[in-house]
Amino acid sequence: MSTSKPWNEAQAASLRHLQLLRVAGAGRQAFLQSQLTQDLRRLETGLALRYAWADARGRVLLAGEVFSWREALWLTVPAALARAIRDRLHLFVLRAEVTVELADIRLAGRLLHDEAPVLVHGLALPAQPLGLGAAAAWCMLRTHADQLLVCTTDDAILAESALPGSALDDTAWRLGDIRAGFARIDAETGSHTPQMLNLDLSGAVSLDKGCYPGQEIITRTRHLGRLKRRLFRYAGPCPPPAAGATVFDAGGGEAGAIIMAAAASAGSEMLAVVSLEATGGALFTDPERRQRLQPLDLPYSVP
Repeated sequence: MSTSKPWNEAQAASLRHLQLLRVAGAGRQAFLQSQLTQDLRRLETGLALRYAWADARGRVLLAGEVFSWREALWLTVPAALARAIRDRLHLFVLRAEVTVELADIRLAGRLLHDEAPVLVHGLALPAQPLGLGAAAAWCMLRTHADQLLVCTTDDAILAESALPGSALDDTAWRLGDIRAGFARIDAETGSHTPQMLNLDLSGAVSLDKGCYPGQEIITRTRHLGRLKRRLFRYAGPCPPPAAGATVFDAGGGEAGAIIMAAAASAGSEMLAVVSLEATGGALFTDPERRQRLQPLDLPYSVP
């Protein structure tokens, strides 16, 4: 994901595959505390948290970042699922003093370089992953070490060349998530527990908080010992496989499923939930076993 452009020549590119969901009202924190796997009592000024939202079976429906801005809590969600997520969350509001709505906020992605400025439009560039800088009309969230999410209602913020780094489109952004080992879920991949998706390893799950959908199953999984499946990163000599596509073992049997994939220089990179028994052998994206996957490192250790 490198580029030769200096940061002060690059223009922001809109991200179309992500959207923000706004949860407002006096009961917003208590409401999301009862829904998400994350403990929102850990949320601080200048800090975002990763989260997951599961169904009653402990299967992850959604994973992203949550942060506080403009007297509301904001969730990053897949744009294709945003309306369905809003409607499903709204079912749980009941008498809570909460509104859940899709936000009319423009999003842009930036790839940060070593020469990135300390200040951006007067705001300090977040120094660490999940750091947040916020002003009235815009904010910036450092989702990973080298990725910045810019959120704004002011198009002039996005049009100016003073934004740090170089522009990331949807494909490059997905590639950054893949390399960070953070799986954003879509309609084809919502059948795994947080632990299968390594969300416990990427900081999206608190096992010490109160009740939320699927908590009993998710917590029980922690005490059952070794999991049968985990998330791994691979490179393939092929176009990006579709989310939910099968990963095959050397015998042509099902070994796992693709969670997300993006084009890369030598074909594609992807995250896949794979049987731990199968990780020691050859894996393929096709039943004919012509397109062999090469394992790649993740930025955290998988037990």
